[in-house]
Amino acid sequence: MTKISIVIVNYNVKYFVKQCLQSIFKSKVEAELEIIIVDNNSYDGSVEMIKTDFPEVKLIANNKNFGFGKANNQGFEIATGDYILILNPDTIIEETTLQKCLDYCRKNQNVGAIGVKMLDGAGNYLPESKRGFPTPLRSIFKLLGVSKLFKNSPFINGYYLGNLDNNKTNEVEVLTGAFMFAPKAVIDDVNGFDEDYFMYGEDIELCFQIRQKGKQIIYLPETSIIHFKGESTKKASINYLKNFYGAMSIYAQKRNKKNIWIWKAVLNLGILLTALVSVFKKLFLKVLLPIIDLFLILGLGKLIQNLWANVYYNDPSYYSHANLGWTSVVITTVLVGVYYLFGHYDKRYEFKQLLFGFVFSFLIVLSLYAVFPSEWRFSRIVLLTLLFLSPFILYATRRVFNYLRYKTWRFNVFKNRRMAIVGSQASFDEIKNVVLHNSNESKLVGRISLDQVGQSLGSVKEIDNILQSRFINELIFCTKDIDTEQIFKIMASGGNEINFKIASDDNTSILGSDSKDRVGDWYTLNIDFKIKKKIHKRTKRLIDIVFSLFVIIISPILLLISKNRKTIIRNTISVLIGQKTWISYNKEDNYFSVLPPLKKGVFSFDSKRKTPSPDQIHQSNIYYARNYNIWMETEQILKNIF
Repeated sequence: MTKISIVIVNYNVKYFVKQCLQSIFKSKVEAELEIIIVDNNSYDGSVEMIKTDFPEVKLIANNKNFGFGKANNQGFEIATGDYILILNPDTIIEETTLQKCLDYCRKNQNVGAIGVKMLDGAGNYLPESKRGFPTPLRSIFKLLGVSKLFKNSPFINGYYLGNLDNNKTNEVEVLTGAFMFAPKAVIDDVNGFDEDYFMYGEDIELCFQIRQKGKQIIYLPETSIIHFKGESTKKASINYLKNFYGAMSIYAQKRNKKNIWIWKAVLNLGILLTALVSVFKKLFLKVLLPIIDLFLILGLGKLIQNLWANVYYNDPSYYSHANLGWTSVVITTVLVGVYYLFGHYDKRYEFKQLLFGFVFSFLIVLSLYAVFPSEWRFSRIVLLTLLFLSPFILYATRRVFNYLRYKTWRFNVFKNRRMAIVGSQASFDEIKNVVLHNSNESKLVGRISLDQVGQSLGSVKEIDNILQSRFINELIFCTKDIDTEQIFKIMASGGNEINFKIASDDNTSILGSDSKDRVGDWYTLNIDFKIKKKIHKRTKRLIDIVFSLFVIIISPILLLISKNRKTIIRNTISVLIGQKTWISYNKEDNYFSVLPPLKKGVFSFDSKRKTPSPDQIHQSNIYYARNYNIWMETEQILKNIF
């Protein structure tokens, strides 16, 4: 019987690889499957999950990250199949994907490798499903974004072969390493991936070598996969730029020696432009709204000063003293800074964060104002009026910002999501627990049934009418009940207004991504850690700084009374500059890898407990991560200092 060996390289995408494997096991294919996972030293519990949930999988657990190419080659070495499928862990395949690739290979003996149509987590076509070999000119058009303006041009959009129909089978030049189906004899003939590449570029090199052997590279859109791109790397990171452009440099030296000087110029330009655009875009989105609020509140303060000067003092120039201008700048900056600290500018925020920001900014600004010299002060009426009006300014600018960016006037963009679950009644009951456990921002409208058994909003055949009449904007598919092929069809027809998520077979986790540019989200029943939230990360860092300064001030006293004096004094500067934190996990926890990452701690949480058992250590760490708050952190630090 024909055997297909599926090689997956995994790195810290535990929940993605779980659903990837579940989709493979649902395949309807007339072949024996051999699944090989090469784990590149993940620390998220991937190895333990694979061993427990998928004992039939052949697992290679590396003790370091060897990169994509070398790790795949490790899998090729032990593969015994007639065909090899190179597959990313953050993918979901259709039930018929393997059979369609196998059939095409059998009918066309000159095939060297097959790729399929890839969709992102929102159901949109991914242009990297088919590509051309990179040339300096193609790379320049891609870097400058010109290829997006002329998508169908073979000359300008040659990088993505824009002249070829996305829905027709064609011979192409390059396939992505996210999905590549090939006869094992072909992989062996080219000696697998070139290990000079650590990550990125190795798929281009492999396709080049396959074509050099006279074999065809085929794009087969008769079947699709979802590629969440929640990958093992993040595209805006410095590591991504280093790996990607480093790989292109290696490729240029191997395949374009005559034009190497042009390639170097293009690559250096690419690194510079991509880094600048990435940093600017991130910075712009992060600081745009706070800067707007800063200037609006400054303007409001000036307006209030002028009105009060005219009405109360009958002197328009009463507050024209130069020092008062700096007072306004300092107060406004502190005001906006406090709102930032309490999460008003986070992507996910609630009205209570605006309220907390108002209360604490009120107290902090009044305290700061009290220590200003008299020549730096203006009327308390002006200050109080500004403090009371500032949250209304912030509320209004947030709604305008949301309209311009998300096309909604709602204050909280994520608050009013209306969600439906597609699946059986039993799956609905299980998934409901995951949703309620992880999100208080969405309303679960109900269930869309497959067969109209049990209470439901209607059947999947009526899904378009249900979505419109019930104003549903988020769907969760239960893969336990519905075929992947049907899921893909619904996603393709759903439009950009609907967010899609996919539940695992055991209904304990949900995956989804709203676009091709975002790393995929995942939600599980087991994990809901407060310490992961940005507001708690900021407050933890602030507490570290405050207590480090406090320790420096009272160090003579600590040297006399503290039992941990040496540890405290030795680590204070490390905590102050952000290398360490005062409180962290107990590293003796056997399941330490499943917790949200924290810096190395001077003290571990609940360190006063004597001789705790391994289970007590784990439960203590879980409690700290789940229930983190300012008072808990402060109490733990004080206990260890004194």
